[in-house]
Amino acid sequence: MHSLHHLRAGVIGTGFIGPVHIEALRRLGVQVLAVCGSTRSAQACADRWSIPEVYGDYDFQALIHSPNVDVVHITSPNKDHVEQALAALKAGKHVICEKPLGMNTRETARVLKATRHPKAPVFAVNYMCRFFPAVLQMRALIARGDLGRILHAP
Repeated sequence: MHSLHHLRAGVIGTGFIGPVHIEALRRLGVQVLAVCGSTRSAQACADRWSIPEVYGDYDFQALIHSPNVDVVHITSPNKDHVEQALAALKAGKHVICEKPLGMNTRETARVLKATRHPKAPVFAVNYMCRFFPAVLQMRALIARGDLGRILHAP
């Protein structure tokens, strides 16, 4: 198992949210060694952040199979999340995936099934507000039963 500071990341998707992940990873001390996206966008992102491996034409398979990548951050268009997540898991890479995980429950179930193996890599969906104080307080209220039986939460 890798410690946080020894993980080497690759980011699929170099639009708006990809660079947000890169900046957050850098602040945590995680090396970002590869990016993948459209050729022009991936190269511009790599140049801006001094990332050595660039995979244009959305060649996510090449990024996933890089020996320099331990964890794959999926920030690509929503419709591509399932295919990319399954490929990364199959390659033994840890995965952080932006929402939505899949375009429907069938797709989501496919990814969840791939994460159920005891030796499966770590898989997470990026819910940035999960640890906000208000969200933690709401979880505590629900866990204690202070709000009664919850029937629906939009």
